[in-house]
Amino acid sequence: MALRSTFKLVPGLPLAVGVAVCAGVLWQAAEDPGDEGGPRGTADCAEAMAFARMAPPADWQDGKCDRTEAANGRTTVLGTFRIEHADTGAWIASFPKAPEQVACPGPWPDGYDPESEGCFTLVHDEPQPGRAAGLRLRITPEVGTTAKIRFDAS
Repeated sequence: MALRSTFKLVPGLPLAVGVAVCAGVLWQAAEDPGDEGGPRGTADCAEAMAFARMAPPADWQDGKCDRTEAANGRTTVLGTFRIEHADTGAWIASFPKAPEQVACPGPWPDGYDPESEGCFTLVHDEPQPGRAAGLRLRITPEVGTTAKIRFDAS
């Protein structure tokens, strides 16, 4: 007596499952890894930039900023926005005090081109009540003509 299987394999089911799994993996891989723990958009970016003591660049877009208050009273702002890549140099030059270009943190593969990205720090000489004492910037060129700016100040 032969046992018959009550389950039949639906043609194409393994292919559909494989495509769904691959799509999920690609979706996760396509996300910007630099956004982990990044701003969620809970604060006004113009106010966050004012706290950071930097003027918003002309034609900035896609701004997301957060502001947090620690128990010790220390305020920190985080933000991201996009500007035209060609405008980044002039915007950095517009700061009252020139930020210092530093090596971008993180593990980079062989062949990494440090000129494709820029990281800057700025420590203000004069403290101002209700304003940040320092600022960090990261400029990442994107596909096309824009650059993504990430900043944090406290």
